[in-house]
Amino acid sequence: MTESMTRNNTSVNVESNARVGIFFPNFAKTVWEKWVRAKDPSTVVGETLTNVIIRPDTKLNLRICAQQAEHVWTFEILTVGKPLQNVALTLDGHRENFELKSVSTNKEHIGFCNRQEWYDPPTSVVTQAIKSAKYATSLSNATHYIVKVGFAAQHYGTFRQGILFGFENSHVVRKNICVDCIPTHDIARLNAASEYVLGQNPTRWTSDNHVIHPFESPFVPAKDPREEYLANIYPYPNKSNFFLTHATLTENGLTPNNYRGRLHELVSVEELARHEQVTRYNEVAQLRLSSYYIMSPDTVSASTAKYASPGELFAQLPLGRDLSEDTKSGRLLLRGCNSVLIKPLKKVRTQQHDIELPEVAFEAHVEDKCNRTIYVRLSKQCVEYLHLEVDTNFNAQVQFVLNRLPFCEWHRAIDCLPDTGLVFPDISLNVQVPWSPSQYWNTDLDQKLNPKQREAIMIMVAPPEIIIPPVLLLGPFGTGKTFTIAQGLRVVLQENRNSKILLCTQSNSAADLYVKDFFDSWYKSTMNPRLKPLRIYFKGRARNTVHPIVRDYCLTDQNARFRDPNKADILEHGLIITTLATSSCLTSLTVEFTHIVIDEAAQALECEALTALALATKKTRLVLAGDQMQLTPEVYSDLANERGLGLSLLERIHNTYPPAHPCKILLCQNYRAHSSIVRLTSDLFYSGAIEASSNLEAHPVLNPQTFYAVHGQEIQDLQSTGFYNDAETFEVGDRVAELKKFWPVEQWGPYGEGSIGVLAHYAEQVLRIRNELRKRKLSDVSVERVLNVQGKQFTAVFISTVRTRNCCRFSADRNISDYGFLTNPRLLNTAITRAKCLVAVVGDPVALLTTGSCQLLWKKFFETATMHGVDYRTLKQYLNTIPEQPPVIPLNPLAEEFIPRNPQPPFRIEYISMPVLYPVIYCDPNDSNIVQGLYGPELGQNQEEKPKKTTRPNKFAQR
Repeated sequence: MTESMTRNNTSVNVESNARVGIFFPNFAKTVWEKWVRAKDPSTVVGETLTNVIIRPDTKLNLRICAQQAEHVWTFEILTVGKPLQNVALTLDGHRENFELKSVSTNKEHIGFCNRQEWYDPPTSVVTQAIKSAKYATSLSNATHYIVKVGFAAQHYGTFRQGILFGFENSHVVRKNICVDCIPTHDIARLNAASEYVLGQNPTRWTSDNHVIHPFESPFVPAKDPREEYLANIYPYPNKSNFFLTHATLTENGLTPNNYRGRLHELVSVEELARHEQVTRYNEVAQLRLSSYYIMSPDTVSASTAKYASPGELFAQLPLGRDLSEDTKSGRLLLRGCNSVLIKPLKKVRTQQHDIELPEVAFEAHVEDKCNRTIYVRLSKQCVEYLHLEVDTNFNAQVQFVLNRLPFCEWHRAIDCLPDTGLVFPDISLNVQVPWSPSQYWNTDLDQKLNPKQREAIMIMVAPPEIIIPPVLLLGPFGTGKTFTIAQGLRVVLQENRNSKILLCTQSNSAADLYVKDFFDSWYKSTMNPRLKPLRIYFKGRARNTVHPIVRDYCLTDQNARFRDPNKADILEHGLIITTLATSSCLTSLTVEFTHIVIDEAAQALECEALTALALATKKTRLVLAGDQMQLTPEVYSDLANERGLGLSLLERIHNTYPPAHPCKILLCQNYRAHSSIVRLTSDLFYSGAIEASSNLEAHPVLNPQTFYAVHGQEIQDLQSTGFYNDAETFEVGDRVAELKKFWPVEQWGPYGEGSIGVLAHYAEQVLRIRNELRKRKLSDVSVERVLNVQGKQFTAVFISTVRTRNCCRFSADRNISDYGFLTNPRLLNTAITRAKCLVAVVGDPVALLTTGSCQLLWKKFFETATMHGVDYRTLKQYLNTIPEQPPVIPLNPLAEEFIPRNPQPPFRIEYISMPVLYPVIYCDPNDSNIVQGLYGPELGQNQEEKPKKTTRPNKFAQR
């Protein structure tokens, strides 16, 4: 603290407070607790308040080019009928750099202040005067406050603080301030980076610049109300609320001081990057209106027809670029975009004359997504307002809307974390766990556990009074992580009747495994209510998509739909099982958990894992389990990825623990797979660290690693976003039928559920294989996308790679495109490690050995695999014919002829300021040529006159 900050008028207040014994109510903590427990947090804290105006004299976010810096914010507050009673600073990280200097009215200091919190009792003269004038509604009768907040620093850095303004009987107003003290030579680079991050997106249509009519339909489920009120708390990042700091660009790693601010910043950067990807599909287009449409089949199944309800219409939207799983933007649009905004052009023809419409936009629901077309449902309000008619064309601007709920949930999870010490454990703490296994389990269980598993369970069941940092249970596939966790939780539930356990997974399938494979049988065999789990599903999930065994442990309403739990539901059960995303419904319940276990923790972003940790206390036993070589979430921002957003909480804590830390337990003995498969995956992905500990037998004829060569062709239908390969479909059908017919019962046991699994990267291939097997009466074979099988296992696994030597090697080798098993090692690892006794791959060997980042992995696979359909000599001849990789992207000889899909108006072309190979095109509403181009010569220029185009070059456009 500098001398200038200690010599101020506040010191008089502090001394007087000590003399009179003033009690400060810890306003910030009280508000935080209410905010965390509130179902609608905006009712507790907001940015604005009716009849209250808060005006700072300078910007809330500042950059100061000095090592020693000082600043004072002066907040002018005008309030009508709502006296100011509390002001408090909220963040602990930089308290020594900020202080409340004074609160005054009519140039007189009022209340009591201790530099961090100010309090004015309800009995004060000012409060009573405002109450007496509470019916006043004019600002001329407003009470005028002046609040001064000081800042001082002696070194470069980023300093953040939050200020809470509490008014009587109203929600609290929060303002965030930040100071970036940076060297002078860095200011230009930082400003350029900020402009780049914020400038890569075109102008979004919001309620600030448009009248937006939300989509409403009785035939489409309403939006989750959480999205609306969380979006009010965490608005979309823009120049007014987002501040890219110097520390984010220069400092590596998270610390307790920068944790919340840094994560908030990185989540905002990631949202901006994802929004940029989606905006690549924004366009001016001609929409075809209809009352129904028919989806051509992607497979041999029947076509699907959809009919609009009375008053609504469907619109067929042609896309300006292909929609595919191969590209980042395509994957994001397919998985995270369920609505679009449609804005009519300013001039619209009516039967009598042209009318000028206001700047309005209508939200439309995305019904189906195809490769080159999207079908959207227009609401009755939109149809009536724009006088739309069936079987006509409608010209409009279209913006795709990214689902913001995940980002808002991440922001809230960051703010709800009760203590950063939970995620920054004290590695100097001497952890001593009493070793008495015979006290907790019998000899039969002891024989099933290896030493590392016993060690993990002993830490889990250690007395709660022993403070233990987060326990990391690391282990590759098949090493018994799920078994160890389930056995440990069983012991905890039986031995400690006061225990309350929250078990979270990244996927629903992994959560269901704990119910089906463990707790269902344990509960039914003992009828011990402590072993009866509560499985919480998202309330919008269709009930028929959940396994019948799991449904018995779920909460449902009177209409047999899933519902959120209440406090009584949680108190009634000892074990709560859910996903990380759904665990947010527990935050508002005042329940303390003795144990929080996160399985698949390596597959979750750190901010996702914080959703569950919001329910933790300092005494809560935390267990993080996972395999960092399995699939991880995709991070779209390079900056956010480099600064640690893509790193899981499990990995980050693992990197901080020393090698011999007692809370870092590595399981290396594989009990699930044949020794040959274990050796392969150990060498490919785990540097030989896995040991085979099973006695599973191989097939009497087939090698555990088998390859079936197929020279087919990947195909993408007009209405498909992925690819399929019919040759591989038929080959898989033949081989699965052959394996089931000659199933080796003596070696593998009887055939049943989970015996054979077929995996593919593309949904289109999954559907075709399912139909082919159904024709052959093989419906009992599980056919899934790889993304859906984490945690599952099969005796024999068939993998269909789909892609062939005809795909673009240039874009694959440079990570421009994602070709599944050719370019994603984690995807390949997840698929291979689902197999217990047989991995049978069906695909094009030339493509696997010449295309993408997985070439070396496939080479090692072929060294141990038995080949069918091609011999090594012939394969080598094929490989010798493959030309060298060209230095520039080659033309694709199989590419389809380019046919413009949109009408031909004179667009205004605007190049976005980022290194991409294409422009973003927007309609210029002020250009009369557009009206002529879309509606014909009667609305614009002479038809023979050529439209004009204006371009703004970009230095990145030619890269």
